[in-house]
Amino acid sequence: MPTFDALKAARALTAAGAKEPLAEAIVTTMNEAVAEGAATKADIAEVKAELAEVKAEVKGDIAGLKAEISAVKWVLGILAGMQLLIAGRMFGVF
Repeated sequence: MPTFDALKAARALTAAGAKEPLAEAIVTTMNEAVAEGAATKADIAEVKAELAEVKAEVKGDIAGLKAEISAVKWVLGILAGMQLLIAGRMFGVF
């Protein structure tokens, strides 16, 4: 986790002319923001693991969709052939 030297920051603020209560308030706010908002290596590893799971799931879904599309193509081809046969018989071509 990133570190924040609160004492050093407070001294820098008071040296720059900020009154001590203001410097303390700023440093406290900054310290809380750093502590709450920083992602740890464990957080990043967890997100990476979740992304890997989602990626695998999406790949599986895509493979399933490709198989379904292939089946639909076959069905449409058969239906088109049947329509041609029916039209051919109606008009005496076949």
